[in-house]
Amino acid sequence: MKQMLDEFRRWQLWFPFAMVLIAAVSLYDTFLTIKFRDMMIYMEENPVGYWLMAICEGEVGLFIQLKLAGTMVVLLLLFWMKIRESRMTLPVTGSLASYQCWLMAYLTLA
Repeated sequence: MKQMLDEFRRWQLWFPFAMVLIAAVSLYDTFLTIKFRDMMIYMEENPVGYWLMAICEGEVGLFIQLKLAGTMVVLLLLFWMKIRESRMTLPVTGSLASYQCWLMAYLTLA
């Protein structure tokens, strides 16, 4: 019985770990955006991000605000799905966490 309880507790940790991973990669991406803000207008590969910087004449302020707001919306929606015990919580959260791992590798190695 103890082994089953330990296994259950271990599976309960996946969601908080995925949430922290998603938030941490987003913050790392924001850090890099601020660090390289002078070059971001030339380096940004996201067309929406490029457009936001273009309308602000190369400034990254609006871009960062909307990026962080989007991250907060995603985290709140995932939390809402978890509370409602949606059966889509694991695939959606897992997909986002996987993408964030890919993004972290891309930002670090590229």
